[in-house]
Amino acid sequence: MAIKGSLSEAALADVIQLLTFSLKSGCLSVTDGKDFGNIFIKDGKIIHATILNRKYRIGDSMVVKHIIDEEILSRALEIQKTKKKKRLGEILVDMEAITQETLEKELKHQVQETIFTMLTWESGYFNFEAGLLPSQEELTVQLPPQELLLEGARRVDEWHKIESKIPPSETVLVLKDTIHDISLTEQEQKIIKLIDGSRSIDDVLKLSEYDFFETCKTIYGLLTAGLLEKPEKPLQEKRVTGDISEYRNLGFAFYKTEMYDEAEREYKRILEIDGSNAEALLFLGLIALKHNDLETAKEYFLKAVEKEKRPSVLNNLGYVYGKLQSYDEAVSYLKQAQALVPDDPKVNCNLGGVLYRQGKFDESRDVFTHVLEHSPEVISPYVYLSALYLQQDDVEQAAHLLVEAVDKFPRSGVFKNNLAVLYESIDKAEEAEKLYRQALEENPQDMNICKNLADFYYEEQILGAAKELYEKMPEDQRDWEVLFKLGNIVLRQGDAEQALTLWQKAHELNPEEEIITRNIEVLQKTSGT
Repeated sequence: MAIKGSLSEAALADVIQLLTFSLKSGCLSVTDGKDFGNIFIKDGKIIHATILNRKYRIGDSMVVKHIIDEEILSRALEIQKTKKKKRLGEILVDMEAITQETLEKELKHQVQETIFTMLTWESGYFNFEAGLLPSQEELTVQLPPQELLLEGARRVDEWHKIESKIPPSETVLVLKDTIHDISLTEQEQKIIKLIDGSRSIDDVLKLSEYDFFETCKTIYGLLTAGLLEKPEKPLQEKRVTGDISEYRNLGFAFYKTEMYDEAEREYKRILEIDGSNAEALLFLGLIALKHNDLETAKEYFLKAVEKEKRPSVLNNLGYVYGKLQSYDEAVSYLKQAQALVPDDPKVNCNLGGVLYRQGKFDESRDVFTHVLEHSPEVISPYVYLSALYLQQDDVEQAAHLLVEAVDKFPRSGVFKNNLAVLYESIDKAEEAEKLYRQALEENPQDMNICKNLADFYYEEQILGAAKELYEKMPEDQRDWEVLFKLGNIVLRQGDAEQALTLWQKAHELNPEEEIITRNIEVLQKTSGT
């Protein structure tokens, strides 16, 4: 189940409620345009949540709460460097610095605070991917959603009061001189240390050891008390600087959840800092491909390959040249990629496909045979090799391969359809019909299968079934042959007027086809129309 939408049209709390009430399992990805978060749900329970570039640090939180001290946290972090798969909380339990119960309590608090932050996002997008859960190494909890959402609603109400009085997140704040005469709490002192006259509110939020809500409340309090102010003169706009890894992580997260405009923005930010960053150029090319802008994709990939000859860049560049029908360039780049990763199925399948379209069938067969031997789980070799065998009139070998593909990929209608076409060509009508029907049942929206089965019934003179399937096809997908055959069927059923209309439409699509012209003339003479 894929659920996507805009936060301006569906509140995040309502989306969470729908998913948890339906006992769904998967990952709900959320963005407000500059931040990106994930909420993991299993069987209707919230089990984990993260915000990519504003992580709630559980170790710092426990220091603030005096559960552990700085020395213990430093020791735990040193241990973590040698045990990278082990989470900090587990290490603290192993050190007996905290109990398992304390860890679980802090993890629940961490997830709650993360979700409370996301509930304040009112613009942006969400995307739910069913079945996607945290890795086994990730520590998870189980939170009943109703209590969390009720508390979240209270927090959101309080947030609205604060939000209206806090300047925009890009605002830079400075300290007033009078602040030195005021007694401040420990939390206020730590927030003030982050305000240096050049950092924006958003920068402070990212650097703060406190969660989003608590940091905003503190800034609000300091502003209300008159201890902070905006600079008298606007700071000169600086060239974008920042943590490239942050933009990379955000860009990749947006790309994976199909938020391509947001991903493009993050990768372009990387180029503002490092104009020759090969990874950013690669992903900008991939985003252009998603928009079907082949020329732009090609330019990005060419720039990327100048900086670094990665197999992924060479492969995508070859793919784009193939789509542009520049086959020699495509083969050149794909063979360079193949030299770096000889057994990579994506590279070899792209290379085999280009060679096939060039008419270099022997070379194409060799490439796809290699893929089949090394990566039998890949679909493309079965498609191309069966076609290549048929070109060589080796029907038996093509049929054997397609039978193997049907067994290996039972949900793929393309193989049942292709095998049915082959069986029909060698007069195995019963087997062909069975496969066509199975393929159409599994892929009811595939009009190619629908047309093939309709044509089969037409040739077998099962005209009622053929007519039903032809009429199932959308009008804009009916070619002249479909319209011509439909005209023949309705004429046999006694509807000459409808037959004439269908033949005339067929004639508009293919005015050179003599049989259509002849049938129209004969029908007009005999029926007087």
